Amino acid sequence: MRKGRCCALLALILLIGTISLPWWIAPKQVERVVNYFLVPNYSVQLADNWTVNTKGLTLPTLQVNSAKCTLADLHDIQLTGWFSPHLAVENAVVDYACIQTIPSSHDKTPLKLTALFATMPSFEINIKQFQVSNGNNLVPPVFQDILNADISATVNRHQEQFQLNLSAQNDKGLTLQHQSTLSPQENHFIWQGKLHYQPEEKQSYQSHFNLQLNDEILRTQPKGEITLTWQNPHFSVNNGEARLSWEGENGVIKAQDLTRKSPLLDVPFIFTQNGLEISWGTFYWTFDGYQPIKGFLGLSLRTPQKGWLPFGIDTNIIVQTFGEYGKGEIVISGENGKIGGGEKQDQIHFNLKTRGDLRYNNTVAHTNLSYHLGGSFNDPLLRFNEGSIFKMDNQQQDTNINVRLPLDHIQIGKYGLNGRLQATLKGFTPQFSGIDVKLDGQADEFIAGIKTVFELRDPQHKLQNAESNANNRWDWTIQGNAYWNTLKTPVKLEGVGFWQGDHIELNQLTAYTDKIQTNGITMAPLSLELKDRLRWDYEKSHIRGLLQIKSERIAFDYGGGFTQPVFGVGIDGEGIERFNIAGDLKAGTLGPIDLLARYENQKLTGKISWKKQSANVFQSLFPQQWGWLIHNGHIKGISNFNIDHKGITMNGNVQLYSAGLSFPDGEIEDLDIRFPLNYQNNILQNSAKNPIKVSVRNMRKGALFLNDAAFNLSGTYPNSRAKPLTLTNVRIGLFDGELTIDKLNFPQHKIATLEFRNIDLQRVMTMAQYNQVHLEGRVNATLPFWINHSACLICDGTLQQVDKMRIKLNDEVAKGLKKGGLTESILVDLLKEMELQNTHANIHLTPNGQMNLHATVKGFNVNNPNHAPITLNYHHQENMFELWNMIDYGAQFEQNLQYRLYQNLEHEKTP
Repeated sequence: MRKGRCCALLALILLIGTISLPWWIAPKQVERVVNYFLVPNYSVQLADNWTVNTKGLTLPTLQVNSAKCTLADLHDIQLTGWFSPHLAVENAVVDYACIQTIPSSHDKTPLKLTALFATMPSFEINIKQFQVSNGNNLVPPVFQDILNADISATVNRHQEQFQLNLSAQNDKGLTLQHQSTLSPQENHFIWQGKLHYQPEEKQSYQSHFNLQLNDEILRTQPKGEITLTWQNPHFSVNNGEARLSWEGENGVIKAQDLTRKSPLLDVPFIFTQNGLEISWGTFYWTFDGYQPIKGFLGLSLRTPQKGWLPFGIDTNIIVQTFGEYGKGEIVISGENGKIGGGEKQDQIHFNLKTRGDLRYNNTVAHTNLSYHLGGSFNDPLLRFNEGSIFKMDNQQQDTNINVRLPLDHIQIGKYGLNGRLQATLKGFTPQFSGIDVKLDGQADEFIAGIKTVFELRDPQHKLQNAESNANNRWDWTIQGNAYWNTLKTPVKLEGVGFWQGDHIELNQLTAYTDKIQTNGITMAPLSLELKDRLRWDYEKSHIRGLLQIKSERIAFDYGGGFTQPVFGVGIDGEGIERFNIAGDLKAGTLGPIDLLARYENQKLTGKISWKKQSANVFQSLFPQQWGWLIHNGHIKGISNFNIDHKGITMNGNVQLYSAGLSFPDGEIEDLDIRFPLNYQNNILQNSAKNPIKVSVRNMRKGALFLNDAAFNLSGTYPNSRAKPLTLTNVRIGLFDGELTIDKLNFPQHKIATLEFRNIDLQRVMTMAQYNQVHLEGRVNATLPFWINHSACLICDGTLQQVDKMRIKLNDEVAKGLKKGGLTESILVDLLKEMELQNTHANIHLTPNGQMNLHATVKGFNVNNPNHAPITLNYHHQENMFELWNMIDYGAQFEQNLQYRLYQNLEHEKTP
C-alpha cells in the first residue's frame, strides 16, 4: 500500500522531470512516458492542452488513477522555474476511499530519509485548496470539520531542509495552523514544528514537537518530545498540558491540570526488544470538581517478530477513590490479550476482571465482573460471564438506597447491550421504607441513553444511519412494594413499559395501598392507575401522561366523610425534574376542584380553584346520626400552594355564602363564611388583620333564638396557650338586644367579658316558659366569663335595669302565697304588681352549673295610690344546667317532630 499511496507524488516528480524535454512534445506523449515508469495498474492522465515555454508550464488538469478509481484530481497547475521549480495547484482532490482499495504492499525495502533527500531537487509545491473526499474514516469524528474546511498547503525543499506549512479554516470559527521542518543533523534527522488548532471560539489546542529520527522511518526513533496544551470548557480539566518524551529505551508521559496546578499523569515506560513496558505509572483525576481519584497502571505490550500486529497485552489497573465512607479501590486485570489479529489485523481477544469498590461522596459502587472483550476494531463486543454483578449503595442521614444489576451473559456491542437485563432497588427514604422494586426484561441493542459515547465519536451526529439500524430498546415489567410512612400503609405496584431510543414509556401501571388511618382520617384503600401512557422523551425534553387516584371513601373520626373521591391528573413538561400538572378532584357530587401546578427544583407550585357550587355537596360531612340537612347555599374558593422538602404552604380564600341548614333541635339561615386560607408547616394561621369572618342572619338552637350574629376568628390551629385561637368583634342579636364579646382566646388564659345590652326580659321569660311571674322591661349585664376555670364560669357578673320594669305575680301564685299566713298575705299584696325603678344584681356561676344571685330591687306597688317606695334584698340559688335541660326538653320534642317532617319532604324531592 505504501507504494500505491506514493503514486501521486511520483507522478508529479516525473512531470517536473519533463522540463528537460523539447517544448514541442505533446501532453499525450509525456503522459505515455510518465506511465511507463509507474508501477502496473497506476497511471496519470493529462489534459490535452498545456502551455510550455522557457519560463515554465501551465496544465489545466492532472489525474492520478489506480486500476479501479481516481486517486487524485488536480486543477489549474502552474510550474515555474526550470532549475528550482515552483509548482502551484489551484485545487487538489484526493479520494480516500480510492486509496483504501489499493492492495497492501509487502515490499521489504525500507523507506529511508536519505533516499528522499537524494532524489528530491530543490522545489516548492503550493496547493491553494486541498480536499479529501470520502474521508469520514480517515480521522476520528471529532476532527471531521477539518476535512470539510478550506485547506491550503505549502511543501518546499531549500538546501538541506524540507518545510511543510498547512492551514485550514471555516466560517464556524475553526482554524488550524501547522509549521514543521525536516533536516539532517549529524547521523540523524530532526523533525520539529508546532500546531495550533481552534475548533470553536472558546476551545484551543497547541502542540510543539521535536523528534530525532532514524534514517529508516519505521524504526523506533531514538529521541523525541511532544507537548500538547489545551483549553476546553467542556472538559473536566478545562486547562491542561500533556508531554510525551523519550530517549533511547526510556520514556515518560506526564500531564497536569494547569488551573489547579495538580498532576494528572506520570507514566514512565520502557521500549523493550519486542514491545513496551509500563511499570506502575500513576494517574490522578478530580472528578466533579472535588472528588479525588488516584490510579496505578501496569501495562505490557508485546509485538510479533515481524510487523506491528497483532500485539499481545497484559494489564493491571488499580483505581482508588475517596468518599465520606472511606477509601474505595477497584482492580482491573487481564493477561494474554491479543489486539490486531485475524486476516484483517483488526480482531480483539482479551479476558478481563474487575473487582472492588468505588466511592463517590456517600455512594459506593461494588463491582465483581469477569468479561471477554472481543470482536474487531470496528465492531467490538464485550460479553459478561456468569456471576458478574454490579451493585450501588447510597447512604444519607435518612436515606439508604441499594441498586443491584446482575449482568450474567449480557453482551455490549457496537449498537448497545443485549440480553436479559434486570435491576433491583431496595432501601428506604424519608417518605418510604421497605422499598423493594424490580425491573426485569429483555434488552435489544440497548444503550441506556448514553449518547455521550457517540457524541465523542461524532459531534456532528452523523451516526443516525447506524443508530437507526439498532433497536436500542429494553422491554421490562416492574413489580415492587414499599411502606408509605406518612400514611402508614403498605404500597404495591406493578406495570409494563420500555426504554427505547430517546424515550422511556410506561403503558401500564397500577398501585394499591391498604386501608389508611391517620390524624383523625380513615381512607379506604387507594388505587393509582395510568389512564393514558406515561412517556418521557428525554432528548426532546418532553414528558406526558395521565393518572388517576381513587378510593371508595374518606371518613373522619367524628362520623362525616366523602364518598368515592377521584383525583385525575395529567402531567406535561420537559422531564421528570420539570413538568406541569393539570387535574381535578371529585368526591360524589363534590367538585370538581381544579388543580394547575408546576414541578421544578424539587418543588411543586400551583393553584387550586373551586368554582361556585351548591353547598349541599358537603352533606356527607355530617354524620347521618346527627340528622343535619343542608338545603341551600353555595361555596367557592381559590388558593395558591407550594410543596417542597419543608412541607406544604397554602394561601387563598374559601367562601361559603347564603347557606341554610337544619338539624333536629334547630336551624341556621343565611350563613356566610369568608375563610382566608393561610396554611404552612401543618398549621393554619390567620392574622388579626385578615381573620376568618362568620355571619348568620338567623339561628335557632332548641328554645334559643339568635339573629344577625357575626364574629371574627384569627390565630393558629392547632392552637396552644402560646398561639391561641382568638374570637373578636362578636355581635349576636339575642332577646331583642345584643350580646358582644370584645376578645376571647382558646385556650382561655385570662377572663373575657360578655356584654349584654338592652335584653328584653319578657322574651327571656317566654323562652323559659315561666308563667308564674310576668316580667317586663330591659336590662344590661356584664358577665366576666372564663371557660374551664376551677372556681367559676361567670365570675361576679352584674345585671342592671335599663328603663322601667314591671313585675306581676299571677293569681294562682298570689293565692298560694297568701295561704302562708297574715304576714305572707300582706307581703303578696305589696309585691303582686310592682314597677321597678332601680334593680341591681350580682351573678356567680360555678363550673357545675350552680348559680348564686344576689339582687337589690327598688320600686313601688302600682295599685297603691301612695306609691310608697319598696326596697327588697333578694337571694336566689339554682342549678342552671338542670333548668336549661327542663326548659329545652319540650322545645326539642316539638322541633324534632317538625324536623322529621321536613326531612321526609327533602327526601321526597331527591330524585
